[in-house]
Amino acid sequence: MQVNILQNNWTENLKTKIYGRNLKLFESIESTNKKMLEDLNSNNNLEEGTVYIALKQTSGKGSYGNSWDSDNDLGLWLSVLLYSPFKKDVLTFLPCIALTKLLKEKYNISAHIKWPNDVLIGHKKISGTLIQITTLNDKKACIIGTGINLYHNENDFDLEIRNKATSLFLETGIKVELKEFFKEFICYFEEIYLGEKNLIELFKENSEIIGKKIKAKKDGKEIEAFVKDITEEGYLKVEINDNEDIWISRASLDIDTFY
Repeated sequence: MQVNILQNNWTENLKTKIYGRNLKLFESIESTNKKMLEDLNSNNNLEEGTVYIALKQTSGKGSYGNSWDSDNDLGLWLSVLLYSPFKKDVLTFLPCIALTKLLKEKYNISAHIKWPNDVLIGHKKISGTLIQITTLNDKKACIIGTGINLYHNENDFDLEIRNKATSLFLETGIKVELKEFFKEFICYFEEIYLGEKNLIELFKENSEIIGKKIKAKKDGKEIEAFVKDITEEGYLKVEINDNEDIWISRASLDIDTFY
């Protein structure tokens, strides 16, 4: 259900030129990605940079079919729409870079990106991203869904992830205003996407994984690998027992956050 309030409160004094200008706010939906995809398939008039925000998601999804706990009002749950031709490659890095830079520069938090689409503070996850691409007529549309934990206390996380998850409140003691945090985030998002700097370069500047030995489960087997670099395509270049390997996706991987 779309929220029946003045949504211009969310865009008032917003400093972006494009992204977040067209915004739809929902009180509770299954997921912002799913709703945006449905609307795209029935209506091709959604503008570049359209944002959907849900105060609650009843069926939030993470990468590779994992669930994302967002059936609450404890975070910022949003999707951003991009159309081809995309200005930058490796779009999965985009919201991670934006959030990491925001946390560092505005909140003095040493956040960093865990390849390929999580943001960590220390070894705890504060954000994740799910990208979906669909074809509309002669162009492609990319829906970038991001969840950011803002207000959680430790008890708000399930026991099995309590030692792996965190929130802005747990890290700072600050309960930010949701719409103001959104404005900050989407400004960083636009600045990075429209900027000249390559997303791979920005990933390297905001990640701690390169040059580190990591532990991972790959195809069900526990291994140790040394991370050498990120390729131009956004793949992880690793060395295992003096042999180089390229990890293309995280579908068959579970990388430990301790590195």
